[in-house]
Amino acid sequence: MKEKIFTLIIALIAGFGFTANAQLNIGTGVPWGSLGAAEPLVLNEDFTGFEFFHSDSTTDMGNSNNTFDTDGVTIIYGYKNDSVEVPILGSESGKITYVFDQCAFAPDWETAWAFKDGGGQTPNVSNGFVEVSRDYGSNPPTVRGSFKVDLRELDFVEVIQWTHSSCGGNKRGVMLEFSLDDGATWDTLRYQPGNAWGDSFTKDPFTLDKTPNGYRCDPSAYGMTWEDGVYAENVMLRFGEAGGQVPRIHDLKVYGTYTPPTSAKVIDKEDIKVYSFNREIRISEPADVAVYTITGNLIKKAVNTNTVQMQEVPSGIYIVNAINDGRTVVKKVMIQ
Repeated sequence: MKEKIFTLIIALIAGFGFTANAQLNIGTGVPWGSLGAAEPLVLNEDFTGFEFFHSDSTTDMGNSNNTFDTDGVTIIYGYKNDSVEVPILGSESGKITYVFDQCAFAPDWETAWAFKDGGGQTPNVSNGFVEVSRDYGSNPPTVRGSFKVDLRELDFVEVIQWTHSSCGGNKRGVMLEFSLDDGATWDTLRYQPGNAWGDSFTKDPFTLDKTPNGYRCDPSAYGMTWEDGVYAENVMLRFGEAGGQVPRIHDLKVYGTYTPPTSAKVIDKEDIKVYSFNREIRISEPADVAVYTITGNLIKKAVNTNTVQMQEVPSGIYIVNAINDGRTVVKKVMIQ
């Protein structure tokens, strides 16, 4: 397995910064393959094996219109909660768990506009999807849902590739978050907003402080592709809306490593985890921390801390030495 560098890289082919007048990329997303995944493929999901559970009859319609049955009393709910385990590829016992909160499935449907126009679906986007609910003023109202992917049995998650689309029109959004602390906190891995791309960072309370980038979701009704580097362990993913229409996740590929458990009982304390995000080094528990350049020069030192700010240092690879309760861990991190 390649060396574990606990950092997070968001692959943005068009660049990172943006200005109010910047030209925004309105292509079909991020092409797959630019990150050069070297770890094995451990999950290859297209959601075609899920039971049909969608209340509308065409791909142009979302599932969020909760209605009353013909008796005027019975409520027909459009979404359900569920959890499903799927095997880790190449493993006899390892599992990846999906947790669906207010989601619906349509295993055979094309993307909305490919269906509407009789073709034109974006390459690499499969038919079939899991749809995540949004806030919707039906009677009763639909509540915002999520789709979680529990990858914590994997030793290391390197790269993920995934696709999404929207129901109905274009410029719909999707958000992907990640957690490295068993779901206690979540950070933004990819934030792709909908119609009001610029306004969404200042006016939409659900999308404040998310990760900006140069991609709009204009082609999302035909499907869009994304590739993101994670480079971490103990990973959970969470898909949801980005202040717009319901998102639909069509595909999810995960590259990483998995070691089957042995019969030996592990009694040692869990290793200290070190990773970086948003130019900040994070430690899984309070520790005495020293940060060195790749050539061995000490540039930062802190006592009994979970975080070390790295905003002022040049981008590059750094060595982190963290000590807690007699345990020492040395990790490389990338500041970018």
